[in-house]
Amino acid sequence: MIAQVKNVQGERDCPCLYVYKGKKVVGRMCESRLKFKPKYEKIVELLLYLAHKRPNADHYQAVKFLYLADTAHISKYGRPITFDNYCALPYGPVASNALNLLKNPSASVMRKFGIDELPFETEKLDSNIYIKTPKRAVNHDVFSISDLKVFDEILSKYGTWTFDQLYQETHSHFAYKTVWKNRGDKKSVNMKYEDMMEEKSTKAAFIEEIESVSSYM
Repeated sequence: MIAQVKNVQGERDCPCLYVYKGKKVVGRMCESRLKFKPKYEKIVELLLYLAHKRPNADHYQAVKFLYLADTAHISKYGRPITFDNYCALPYGPVASNALNLLKNPSASVMRKFGIDELPFETEKLDSNIYIKTPKRAVNHDVFSISDLKVFDEILSKYGTWTFDQLYQETHSHFAYKTVWKNRGDKKSVNMKYEDMMEEKSTKAAFIEEIESVSSYM
């Protein structure tokens, strides 16, 4: 049974879902106020950029690099890079469309991204997908200067980190912890971009300002 209630913690009411087992509340999930739509071309080109800059990254590292870059960019510049949909899973935050492209590059998935094939080679070893040799140059026209500046900074800081290090780092983030602890018995739950932003005195006003236009950005 799922009930809709008020969010009593925020400055304004928002639709929340309380998750019940019988009469016991086991979790709560609030809808995101920022309704960004994924930029599929930028996701493809950023993964290709990763193939050029950090070949042999596996799919776990790739989606964590995108998450860390989107978190850093929205905190500094007020918007993410990829606008991907992020989910909290047991192993941490996941860029869901990027992960789907890497693990399930079917014809229907690639049509959604506007491509016929992946622009880089991949290799599967056990359960890991590795991003290998790029097949073409990156289309830099889809990126702003700040997009690649932030992504380069993320690769410089986290590019050599192990699975365990990335696990510990991303599990400590408020955006992950706040939805994961309230998920009930769900195995995955949507994350919110507003939770990924740094806490600043201007944050609430900024979210209020872009909320109505976020789906058009």
